Amino acid sequence: MKKCDYSRRQFLKKNSFAGLGTIIGIGLSPEILASERNAEGEQTENLRDKSVIEGTIDQLGGMSLPDLLQYHRNYLKDIYIPNWERGIDHKYGGFANAISPGQEPDFEKKGMYFQGRAVWMFSYLYNHITHDKKHLDAAIKGRDFLIKSSMTADYRWASFVSRDGTKKLSEPLDHYGDIYMMQGLAELYIATKDPRDLDLAIKTAISVKDRLLSPTYQHVDAHTEALEPGTRRLPSWQHFLAGLTILLNVSKNPVVEKIARYCVRVICEHHWQHKDGVLLELLDDNFRPYTFDAPNWGNFYPQGISGWHSIQACWMVMNESLRVSYYPGYKKGVEMGISTLEKTYIRGKGMPSDMDHGGLSLRQPGAKLNENGNIVWGALDDVLVFCLMAIEHNQDPVIINYYNDCFKIYSSKPEKIVTNGLLHTPRQFFYSIEILERIIARGGKVSGLLSKS
Repeated sequence: MKKCDYSRRQFLKKNSFAGLGTIIGIGLSPEILASERNAEGEQTENLRDKSVIEGTIDQLGGMSLPDLLQYHRNYLKDIYIPNWERGIDHKYGGFANAISPGQEPDFEKKGMYFQGRAVWMFSYLYNHITHDKKHLDAAIKGRDFLIKSSMTADYRWASFVSRDGTKKLSEPLDHYGDIYMMQGLAELYIATKDPRDLDLAIKTAISVKDRLLSPTYQHVDAHTEALEPGTRRLPSWQHFLAGLTILLNVSKNPVVEKIARYCVRVICEHHWQHKDGVLLELLDDNFRPYTFDAPNWGNFYPQGISGWHSIQACWMVMNESLRVSYYPGYKKGVEMGISTLEKTYIRGKGMPSDMDHGGLSLRQPGAKLNENGNIVWGALDDVLVFCLMAIEHNQDPVIINYYNDCFKIYSSKPEKIVTNGLLHTPRQFFYSIEILERIIARGGKVSGLLSKS
C-alpha cells in the first residue's frame, strides 16, 4: 500500500456531513453535522457515496486476515482464558479483582468496579467464544453473589464487599461499578433468557442516569480524586453508552433508547470541541468547558484531554450509531477519532500520558503532546477497536495505516498486554474476532453500509 498522510483535513474532505437533509436516528444537531468546512472555509460537498473506499484488503497488521484472526483466537485460548479461570471464586461466587499469569488470586476484598466486568466477560465467552458451561456458571454464580451482597434498594451497587458477601465494606462510591454490572446482566441475559436479568439491567441503567444528570452528584472515587459537584466526565458517558448498546441489543426499551441517544449527544455536542478537534475530559455542571484553570487545584486539569478516553468515546459513538443505522453519527465518530489520534498518538510509540498533568494526554487544547510520557498500553486496545470498526465499513488508508502501526507496537511486546484486565483487553480481542470474521466472510470487502446510507 502506498504511503499515506495521517491527515484529518484529507479525511474530512472525503467524509463531509453537509447536505444530509432531515436528521434522524440519534439526532445530532444539524449545526454539529454541517459544521465541517474545507481549508478555504467553504462548505464541503456532500460526498457520502464517493467517500467510501471500497477496495479489497487481504492483510492487516502485517498478517493475512486469517492469520490475524487466529492471533486473536490463540491469545484467548492459550493465555487469557486459562489465566482468568483461576480468578473465579468457586466457594462463594464472584471473582478476583485482577490476576496475572503466575499470580495467586486474591478474593478477600471484591470491588464492584471489577465484578460487573467479570460477569460480562465470562458471559461473553460463553455466548460467543467457548460455549463452555463453566464460563456461564461462573457468570451466574457471580451475579447471584453480587445481588445478595452488593445491590441496594435503589439499584446501586456497593463498591466493595467481603469475600463471603456478608459485609458491605463501602457504600457505592461512584457509578462505574453499576455501569459494568448493567453491562454484565445484559450479556448474561443472552444466555439465561431470564427476564429478571433484563429487568435489573434496565433499573440499574435508570439509576445511573439519575445520578449522572443530578447537578449535585459528585465523583468521590474512581479514576481520580473527588471532583466538583455536578462535574460532567467524558468516561461516564462513554462507558455508560457502551453498556447501553449491549443492553439495547437485547431490549428495545424506549426509555433506555433515549438514554443512549442522550449519551451520544453529550459526547458529540458538548465534550467535542470542533474548533480544537478534541474531546474535553471534563465539563462543568452546565455542560460547558471550564474556563477557570487554577494550578493550585492539585492533580486536576479542568481543560485536559485524555487520548485513551477520547478514542473509546469515538468508537462507542460509532457502535451505537451502527446499532440504530444512523450513519452520520457513525461518520462523526470516525472524524473525532481521526482528530484524536492526530493529537494524542505517536507513530511507532503509541499513546503517551503525562503524569504531571494528571495522567492526561494534553493539559489543554492546543498543548503539545509530551512524546516522552508514559505509554498507556491499555489505550492501544481501544485504538485497535476504533480502527477495525472503521476499516470494516471504509477502507481508508489513513485508518489502515494507524491500525498497522498500532498493531505492530502491540504485538511486538506481548508481555505488556494487560492480561490481568477484565474490560479493555478482552473486549479488544472479542470485538476484533467479530469484525475480522465478518470481513473475511465478505472476501475482504467493505460492508457496503455507508454506500447505501
